[in-house]
Amino acid sequence: MSETKNRILTTGIDLFIKKGYHNVGLKEILNKAEVPKGSFYYYFDSKEDFGVQVISKYSSIGLLDYKSLLEEKSLSPKNRIIQLYINKIDYFQLKECTQGCLMGNSSNELSDVSESFRNVIAQEFNHWQDVLEKCIIEAQEVDEIDKNVESKMLASFILNSWEGALLRMKCEKTIDPLHNFISGLKIVLN
Repeated sequence: MSETKNRILTTGIDLFIKKGYHNVGLKEILNKAEVPKGSFYYYFDSKEDFGVQVISKYSSIGLLDYKSLLEEKSLSPKNRIIQLYINKIDYFQLKECTQGCLMGNSSNELSDVSESFRNVIAQEFNHWQDVLEKCIIEAQEVDEIDKNVESKMLASFILNSWEGALLRMKCEKTIDPLHNFISGLKIVLN
């Protein structure tokens, strides 16, 4: 990927997570990325095409972090899952309970507006769920999580619960929903 395209996408992530897709204009993106309009249209067919690629880029960056902890062998699989979300609480506390997850935010804002947004968001959430499910299966193989619990359903439940906790965190401006999520996660994983 070219440095210019990467800079435009990174700018999009920053602006969209802070303001949302509809509250960011092309001029603001170009000014912050310090690129001319022609460069934007060289890489993106439209603002919607740009938005779809921003979501994919955000997800790929997040998945690297997600995988690095969920595949870390120094912790047991169940503890990796719990630690992943505990680590994220510190990040959101530093951000003063703002921003949340770009995919969750975009799901609320864009899924009913555009099929291309809905499809990319669903696809990216499925990638995250698949990584989480692999760790759940690993935990089941070493008897840390009940083998009778369907791993895909559990991964979906955990991911959905986390995204809901992030929405409440943003609305209430407190990390309490994230701590409640961790408490519930520990119960569910026992």
